[in-house]
Amino acid sequence: MFTGIITNTGKLASLQKKSLPTITLECDLPEKVKIGDSVAVNGACLTVVEIKDNSYTFNLSSETLRLSNFGDLVRGSILNLELPLTLQDFLSGHLVSGHLDGVVRIKAINKSSESTIFSFVYRDRAWRKFLVYKGSVTLNGVSLTIMEAGSSDFSAAVIPHTWHATNLKYLKTGERVNIELDLIGKYLYNISLNR
Repeated sequence: MFTGIITNTGKLASLQKKSLPTITLECDLPEKVKIGDSVAVNGACLTVVEIKDNSYTFNLSSETLRLSNFGDLVRGSILNLELPLTLQDFLSGHLVSGHLDGVVRIKAINKSSESTIFSFVYRDRAWRKFLVYKGSVTLNGVSLTIMEAGSSDFSAAVIPHTWHATNLKYLKTGERVNIELDLIGKYLYNISLNR
């Protein structure tokens, strides 16, 4: 379980899509991170399978490759990282599972001194019920608050601290971004359907 508060970033060293898909990042993670541990990489919960100095390799499932923007990335791309939540941590963002719902595309980026407003478009109309004004959404692993939500688009504001601490500052209009819809909203919706 994660919170969407990014603690580190890493640089893409390699992406292997064939046979046993893996992604390798160059990053500085705490020494306590070991093989078998989970790390959220651009919002996707991945398992560490190899560590060499400051290089970490993670397994990728075909489902993760299909639902993520990993296939769009080039060597050297910066990815957001978050270690799992512990029972002693502050829940500073919102509950994030690290199970991606898919990707959205950046429609516009409007920067001001106070914040940067990202507008996104999405294709899956079933997502609309989980995109709620002032609700939570996770984009590239970052917990954000929805400012506006429409039938095929939504927007979220990024404060300067988040802008500087994450890979959101490198994004450009037209790029795809990983999304995880609000976990609690999905559970509540499922419960209401099965009453």
